Amino acid sequence: MDDSDIRRIKLLAAIPLLFAVAAYVGQVLTSTLISSSPLTLLALNATDPMLLLVAHESSFTGFLIIGTIRLFAPDLFLHRLGWEYGVDAKNYLLGELGEKSFFNRSFQWLERNFPKVGWLMLFLLPGYPMCLLAGIVRMKRLPFILVNLSGTFTRLVLCYSVSSIFDGPVGKIVNFINRYSLPFTVLMVVLIMFQSAKNQRRKLRNKDTPDL
Repeated sequence: MDDSDIRRIKLLAAIPLLFAVAAYVGQVLTSTLISSSPLTLLALNATDPMLLLVAHESSFTGFLIIGTIRLFAPDLFLHRLGWEYGVDAKNYLLGELGEKSFFNRSFQWLERNFPKVGWLMLFLLPGYPMCLLAGIVRMKRLPFILVNLSGTFTRLVLCYSVSSIFDGPVGKIVNFINRYSLPFTVLMVVLIMFQSAKNQRRKLRNKDTPDL
């Protein structure tokens, strides 16, 4: 893999990584944005708990438009990344982990069955891993877009409907967040810093552990 390939990989991965960082920012700013600018919060963070909170505070049209853009935006880049470089990544993991490892056996099963049930899996789970896998198995772009958008749209409609059904509990959560806005924000920052430090320590331990 030459320098141009490395630059290409970084370019394709940049957008999904930026959206991942935005999700952390949205998590920190939840208490500030949930009532004042819920769609801005959705544009930053579109995890399922956040979808339920934002749905309670926003219009159906705005929720669908912003939610669809936010959820789908990184997926084309992930699909292309899997299409262009997924085979190299798969072969690398195969060599590192071995053909009989649980990860590789699971991946091989998914790869083998993707032509049969891949559209259903992508519809139900249109997230980062499935988009990469769709690229690796060379699912064509138009079917990928149609199935992905259908799954994303269905997920948003379900979240909005569930939010309406459980209006009372969701409303209480929003009111609680607004009431304790400052301590909630501080708590989010502390939790994220703690998790980041924990992950960093784990990486250092793994790096310092000698191979047997």
